[in-house]
Amino acid sequence: MMTKKDKSLLIVEDSAAITERLLTLFSEIKRLDILLPVADGLTAYSRITKELPEIILLDIQLPGLTGVEILELINELNYSPHIIILTNNNNEYLKDKCLALGANEYYDKSTQFEEAVNSIKKMCDETD
Repeated sequence: MMTKKDKSLLIVEDSAAITERLLTLFSEIKRLDILLPVADGLTAYSRITKELPEIILLDIQLPGLTGVEILELINELNYSPHIIILTNNNNEYLKDKCLALGANEYYDKSTQFEEAVNSIKKMCDETD
């Protein structure tokens, strides 16, 4: 029987409190390899190009490069991770722009935090 390999996750979030909460929730997921989180856009892009995480949990408002700029740069790579936007910016225009740039999911931190976490749990589910 073939076993599924762990999925790698990069958290790109400039709020230490949110990052800690995410790490606590994700630590319960067995088939998830959590990479060291990053808090700014430039470091995030550098890590993305080196480590090629399968899942990227991306904030929009970041120092350095914004989440939108990171999406634009990822589009120039021959690489398509599953990108989940988790932001406080619940703006339809921004949501549409992120999805058009290749984000797979878009969640509002204040109302949809659990949905973002549950989406990653589903991706790492060990059952078929």
